[in-house]
Amino acid sequence: MNTKNITLLIAGLLFSTQAFAQAQSEINSGFEWVSLEEAQVKAAETGKKILLFGYAEWCTYCLKTRKETFPDSTVLASIKEHYIPVQLDAESQANITYNGSTMPENELARYLRLTSYPTHYFIDAEGSILGAQPGFIEPYVYAPLLNYVGSDAFQEMSFDEYFEINDKDSDN
Repeated sequence: MNTKNITLLIAGLLFSTQAFAQAQSEINSGFEWVSLEEAQVKAAETGKKILLFGYAEWCTYCLKTRKETFPDSTVLASIKEHYIPVQLDAESQANITYNGSTMPENELARYLRLTSYPTHYFIDAEGSILGAQPGFIEPYVYAPLLNYVGSDAFQEMSFDEYFEINDKDSDN
């Protein structure tokens, strides 16, 4: 393979990677993402929590979450009932406002210790982090997790207890 062919191959790979990266954050997952600043205003007004989806554009498990987990009807229902969804690109230099402070998204990601992609952050209406769950999560686990945090059941029992109770309820 000559130098010209290698250069074209590398350019093609870079272009396809860039096209993929531009498209991931725009995938229709079944709901509308809002800015973190807007989400905090809405959360204060409604009492809903914020679901902050920490991702990287190159992350295949983030893409899998967008295509398989978020569009699931039980997940969508849980998000609609309890959350205002926000996405955070951990490598972006775009500004984001959190608790009144504006900074690049990658700085907020460092503050949140976002090092595993994806990571799902649960934020209360006052802007406090309630918890985080890293990794791809199957819909049959994710919907109960969203309900567990969204309904404040986490204040009364472990997720395992909640999951067991709700798994039995769904079998009836």
